[in-house]
Amino acid sequence: MTTTEDRPAPAPAPGGTSGPAALLPRTRARGVVRANRVVLALLGLLLAAAGAAALAVVLGLFGSRLPDRPVLDTPVGDFVDASPWFWPVIGVAGALLALLCLWWLLAQARSDRVARLPLARDPKRGDTELDAAALTGAVEDEVEGYRGVTRARAGLSGAGTAPLLTLTVTLDGRVDAGELHTRVVDSAIAHARQALGRPDLPARVELVLPRRTRRDVR
Repeated sequence: MTTTEDRPAPAPAPGGTSGPAALLPRTRARGVVRANRVVLALLGLLLAAAGAAALAVVLGLFGSRLPDRPVLDTPVGDFVDASPWFWPVIGVAGALLALLCLWWLLAQARSDRVARLPLARDPKRGDTELDAAALTGAVEDEVEGYRGVTRARAGLSGAGTAPLLTLTVTLDGRVDAGELHTRVVDSAIAHARQALGRPDLPARVELVLPRRTRRDVR
């Protein structure tokens, strides 16, 4: 996959006008995201296994004597018995840990997708907004109409006042990736900027290359 990002900056163009800068290469380590998921999955399985083992001990699946043993050995038990603050502290720490895990889970469900884009603000006449899905749908339809493209997926993220256009384009190998990249930037992304009236709209383009290049049969 080829990942490029376009963050326009004023640059001289033919006729003395300014236009967006060329796309700058950028790499993204997909392995980092995958490793995060794998580690969390393994941690969840480990905790589940520990809970299942504890339940098995209580039910006597590992013998009838094991459930009757104290959780803490004698020296540790004596310390706990002599420290009335021990279990309340453990309880508070466990509650804080549970709240932290809940916050983390809720944070994972958050999305920075932009639903609506403000186009004009007028206290007297009202506000004008554009549905983000209408813009991204138009971009997808345009790019999917290019020769050499099998699929296109677009999205807007960030803030409504400062969005980022992300476009993932799957190629079929019939057209050079560089040629398609240029066409996407000069046409589809340029049209999106024009529709929003934002020539400085940053865009991120990902080109998904085919595993095997198909022959162009005409």
